[in-house]
Amino acid sequence: MKVLLINGSPHKEGNTYIALSEAAEQLNKQGIETEILWIGNQPVRGCVVCGTCKQKGNHRCVFNDDPCNQVIAAMEKCDGLIIGAPVYYGQPAAQAMGFIR
Repeated sequence: MKVLLINGSPHKEGNTYIALSEAAEQLNKQGIETEILWIGNQPVRGCVVCGTCKQKGNHRCVFNDDPCNQVIAAMEKCDGLIIGAPVYYGQPAAQAMGFIR
């Protein structure tokens, strides 16, 4: 079993990373493999509903200028997902919200 932890903070090793690392450590103690992926300083493009991902059947975005396809590839290898992000102005950081919506 493997769990992907996504760090949506703009600070690579800030408080969100510390919290995700704690979660990963507890999962590792239970024999669960973990991977932390940092997306926090990269812009995440919104979906433009072009349908190319569905037409090609590869579940990949036609635009490859954000971490979306990288995250999808990592998610396909995992059984669980944890998304961590700081809260700014009443909602999670924009990069993390791009994957939540």
